[in-house]
Amino acid sequence: MINVLAGVVGALLGFSGALLGAWIKSRGEHRKWLRDQKLAGAAEMVSAGTNIYEFRSGSKAWLESFEPSELREWQSQLQRGRAAIHLLCTRETRDRADAFVRSCWHAEDDEENLTEATQALRAFTASLRKEVGSD
Repeated sequence: MINVLAGVVGALLGFSGALLGAWIKSRGEHRKWLRDQKLAGAAEMVSAGTNIYEFRSGSKAWLESFEPSELREWQSQLQRGRAAIHLLCTRETRDRADAFVRSCWHAEDDEENLTEATQALRAFTASLRKEVGSD
């Protein structure tokens, strides 16, 4: 009887250990996936935001060299990245992403706007780095 009880307890402990290991692995994989999604969304948003900033702050001749479809593509890319940030990131990161996007859309060809956009981008990337643990 004691041998059977010891066998059952051993089996339960082994099964519990396997479940715990699977759960820990699952959480680790989920964290990696979440981090990858945040970084992909941020990269897409920053790339499109930078293009929009350059487009909006360029000279009239430079602006005329672009096709309207390029701006529409950047807008779509910006919104996809921004949506990922808004769905997956903390309030601080979302607010800083919004500040960066606003600075891109209000761009003009002067030093003050460049400084504002640069500071907004730095604040966003610092917040994102802190969130994904790559400080």
